[in-house]
Amino acid sequence: MSNEGRMATVTFRGFFDDGTVFIDQTAQPVEFPCIDGWMPPAFVNAVRGMVPGETRTVRVGADEAYEERTPDRLLSIPLEDVPQQVRLAVGEIATLERPDGSAYPARLVEVGETQAVFDLNHDAVCKALNFEIALLSVRDLPDRMRFETPFGTCGELEQDRSEDGNAHPLG
Repeated sequence: MSNEGRMATVTFRGFFDDGTVFIDQTAQPVEFPCIDGWMPPAFVNAVRGMVPGETRTVRVGADEAYEERTPDRLLSIPLEDVPQQVRLAVGEIATLERPDGSAYPARLVEVGETQAVFDLNHDAVCKALNFEIALLSVRDLPDRMRFETPFGTCGELEQDRSEDGNAHPLG
């Protein structure tokens, strides 16, 4: 039985080919609709064919990973705006703060005479990724579901309960 169009609960660990872990969700399960677009395609394809209790390792090629590196995610900050007690070391990750108080990581890539340049691109951008996925459970999606993410409401997913009783995304 396929998990396509169902809500999957998984734990997973993401790591690069050299073994460096870039995300560890093994202590905190993640729930997502098992449909294209919610996770990298190889991740979703693996979960589609799994049964609860099963663990699989999949590789996501750099060509289908999360996103592309972009120069739009480089941020220059005047050195006069950097607190004096902050040590700036090129290559290190710094925690930058938005006006609303939320924080986000950025790698310092350059320090000039008047500016510090931070790269906001995630380290996983444009790299092959490996995921060790454990499927904990699957359940049917409600007829209408609203998805909240750390970035706000992602939208509503309406389901069509066809004659076979299975949920199918409308679109």
